[in-house]
Formats: sequence, structure tokens, C-alpha cells
Amino acid sequence: MQRSVQYWRLVKADGSPLDGRFPAAQIARELRQAQESGLERHLECRDGMVLIAHAGRRNARRPVIVLDKVRRENLPSVGDRSGARRPIGLSPDEGLLEPTYCMFADNNVVAMLMSGNGPRAKRLCDYLSAKLSVEVGLDPVLTQNLDQVLDEMRLSSIEVAIPAQRINRALIGGDWVDSLEASRVLAQDGGVVHVGVAVGRRGNRQWKESVRQRIRDLTNQLRGSGSLSEVQSARVTGTIRGSQRSVDLLADKFVEKVDVEPDVLADPEMSLDYARDLLREALGRSAEYLGQAVPVVPSTLSGHRPQFIESQGHDRRE
Repeated sequence: MQRSVQYWRLVKADGSPLDGRFPAAQIARELRQAQESGLERHLECRDGMVLIAHAGRRNARRPVIVLDKVRRENLPSVGDRSGARRPIGLSPDEGLLEPTYCMFADNNVVAMLMSGNGPRAKRLCDYLSAKLSVEVGLDPVLTQNLDQVLDEMRLSSIEVAIPAQRINRALIGGDWVDSLEASRVLAQDGGVVHVGVAVGRRGNRQWKESVRQRIRDLTNQLRGSGSLSEVQSARVTGTIRGSQRSVDLLADKFVEKVDVEPDVLADPEMSLDYARDLLREALGRSAEYLGQAVPVVPSTLSGHRPQFIESQGHDRRE
């Protein structure tokens, strides 16, 4: 069985680099203390998804946070050898936990062990904002030299496709907000919304250059928001030294496939340690490339000291 490891870089909410190291150890400590104190750690998102976070072992060199999607509806059945079905048998306060494992590494890189059912990367940003008042975005680490390619491209268009039900005003900031919200309303929360900007043939050179700059700004906002984990497709086109070039911001993410033992990963007593070992090994294999692809981060801590936000019942992230 295979799972994917995605590599992201933690940035500011506007897509610009953090001023220093992301305070992963402090966040893990706050989560552990919240759990030990019995504080409410659930977060209910606008679309109804419920999340809960857990911290890995203390004093780890690379802190690990497990972000679970809590599933209480549309549950599968249990079947015996003959195929007879019965309810899965959860009590009212129980739910299925579908995890994404997040390991925080050097230079604000976070490696995520993903499954098809666990929360996507953007949900980590939502949880940190709502429960620890830490506002960050996620910029995907791209394969090969695609960061350099994007810098050199004379951009001519950008287009994204997003399932309408995933659109909310916090998904992508900046100039995306109004156009996405209007498209979502037109789609009535159904189907896939396509939004894009292209230079076109009309207009003088100065006007076209202003549109190209707008496309670059939109590209930076999209990458820095962490929303690429929620979109269906995202493609920018342009030219490099007169040659046409297209970059798929989803397909060209730096992603590694890892072999996993499903029984071990599903074991509540072993899964966290096993996932930590898988992520540590993946980071070791990718260390040389990440060292080339990701800028060095100052050793000082970034931002204010995170503090867990206690609430009564489920928070609702609008």
C-alpha cells in the first residue's frame, strides 16, 4: 500500500516568507497542555468538517502534529464472512478519525503524510488560525527548478478550477475573494467553478504589462494561501525567451510516494510513531533537494508566542 508525502513551506498569510522559524515546538506544547487540561480542541469548519489536532512526543527535534478529520455521518457498515451487514456501532460522542500527519522540518518545511480521506493541507492553516491565533499560509515546494521557471516566465494567463462547495472568503485572500465568491453564488454551491485572467490581444504595451503583473500577483496569492490543496486544477502559462511554457501548480508539486504497512498505520497504539518514522525517512531522502529548493530561514522565531484558545463546544470556522 502506498501513501503520498507532500512538502509545503510555511509562509505568511499573504504569501511572503516568515520572518524566522515557525514556532512548531511551542504549538505542539500548547496542544499537549490543552489535551492534558481537557480543553475543547474540536474545530467545526464552515462546510461542516470537524477537525481535532494532537501533538506528538515531547522534545522531538522535528515536532509532529496529527490533524484528524472527525467523521460521524455516512459511516460504513461492518460485515461478517457471509456479507451480512450491521452498523459500525459508534456511541453518540464517538467518530471515525481520519488523519493527516504533519512533521515540521528545517527552513519552515512541513512534510505531510496524506491519505485519500484525511484533511487536506489547507485545513492545518484553518486550525492554527482558529485555535492558536497563528496566521500562516502554505506554499508548495515545486519539483525541479519550477520556482526559477515561474520567476523567469513572462506570464500571460492563470486559471484555477475549484469545487464550488469548497469556496469561502477565507480560501484565497487578496484579489481572488470577490470573483470566487460571485462565481460560487452563480454556481449555487454545485459543480466546479473556473476563474482565470489572461492578457488577451487588445490594449497597448503598458496596459498588457499591468495585466501581466496582476497575473503574477494572483499567482503569488494562490501559492501562499495554502489553497492549492483545495483546488481541482491551477495552471499558469507564459513564455521564457520566446518559448511557450505552462506550469501546473498541482501536478508539479514535489510529492513522494512511500510504501506503508496499512495494519500498522491503522493501529492506534503504533500509528503516530510509525508515521513519524516514515516522515523522518522521507525528509532524509529529500534533504539534498529541499536544501536547494527552499530558502534558508533565520534562526530567530517568527511571530508571537502561540497560545491555545479555549472555547465551549465546537468552534465554527467561518
